[in-house]
Amino acid sequence: MDIMEGLKFPMNDKDWTKKVLIGGLLNIIPIVNFISTGYSLETMKLIINNTEKLPEWDNFGSKFVKGLVSIIISMIYLIIPFIIMLVLLYLNKIAGLIIGFILTMIFGFIIPMAIANFVAKDSFGAAFEFGEIINRIKSVFGEYVICYLIIIGLYIIVSIVMLIPIIGWILGSIFIFYIQLVYAYYFGTLYAKSSP
Repeated sequence: MDIMEGLKFPMNDKDWTKKVLIGGLLNIIPIVNFISTGYSLETMKLIINNTEKLPEWDNFGSKFVKGLVSIIISMIYLIIPFIIMLVLLYLNKIAGLIIGFILTMIFGFIIPMAIANFVAKDSFGAAFEFGEIINRIKSVFGEYVICYLIIIGLYIIVSIVMLIPIIGWILGSIFIFYIQLVYAYYFGTLYAKSSP
């Protein structure tokens, strides 16, 4: 997979500026930003089906629901290490923090492929088909790790930008949406390339 192509992917659409701006502005508003997340999932669906383009801004209700479901999926994955960490913190603070951090990283690492499986099959349960999800990650492991680290790196950069009062928050929200589209390209492509 061409890593640089993924970074440039959103700009390949002739209306990319308008589409990214809409998503970025929606990202500023809590709960409403689920629509932006849903848009990125529709982008991922197109990528999985070998259609490299940005979807149109329509069917906001459908986008909202998809975004909400993906957030719920992510929360379910992350609540497991969180509960374990709370229990361990009660027993040993340092051990609890270390083990909790490690478990969060492991479960967080699985989430992109779990989301891709949910998107591809349009099924909530597909996000928890652990055997298939792990097999798909293993089949594209090297590229998966690289893409995962790039996305984390981009989010770190944006978090620094968002420290700038007011304008940083607005620009950061737009950049976050752009990263969501890169995320959709990377993991949609890897899902299509992977083997169950």
